[in-house]
Amino acid sequence: MKKTQQKTSKDDNSPWMKWAYVGIAVLVAVAMVGTYLAPMFEKKPAAQVGNMAVIGYTIFNEDGRPLITTDQNLLVSEYEKGNFVLLTYGLEMPVGAQVSGENIAPIPIAYPETNGTVGAGLLGFETNAISAGLVGMQAGETKTISFAYEENDLEINISEEEANEIDLNFTEAEVGKPFLREFMLASGIHLGNETNQTPTLRFWEVADKTDDSLVVTCRYGSARVTLNGITG
Repeated sequence: MKKTQQKTSKDDNSPWMKWAYVGIAVLVAVAMVGTYLAPMFEKKPAAQVGNMAVIGYTIFNEDGRPLITTDQNLLVSEYEKGNFVLLTYGLEMPVGAQVSGENIAPIPIAYPETNGTVGAGLLGFETNAISAGLVGMQAGETKTISFAYEENDLEINISEEEANEIDLNFTEAEVGKPFLREFMLASGIHLGNETNQTPTLRFWEVADKTDDSLVVTCRYGSARVTLNGITG
């Protein structure tokens, strides 16, 4: 009888012991997971005015079509669609800095290969918008920043003869179709490219077409920017 009671007592306690072991194991597992996940929940430093930021970006036209990018996967995707896109390197730029709106920043082109002979030109209006948009961003964060040109419409009217002079086929030129050319002087704005050692290219677009002239613009719509790191 005594032996039977001892066995029964042991059997009654066994499930509780198993649950106790499981509970301990779960607590240990949670503690380990918490240790590994803790860095994920730590607040990353935000970019502040005066910091230097390393960024990747994609520049879009006003219709949302990619024109210039640091994203190789996007480049391949657009080429498969038949769209021409420039691949450039990432930028290191000051956060919250402002330069003259007419200033041109020539950015080295990675593809198509140019051997450093030309760059992709961003205007001061655009670099200022990107720089201001970086304030408060954290490493790894992506933001879309719109461009505003205020009174500068960046449009010029060119004749058929002038179009031919820049190797733009007047007959085949289509409204809304981008084309790549060097900077041209736009009405009401002096682009100030004389001091640049590297010729800069810009995506232009036919905004309007008549029988003997074209209205072309070099406005961009926005930039999708990723803050890859803060270096200082």
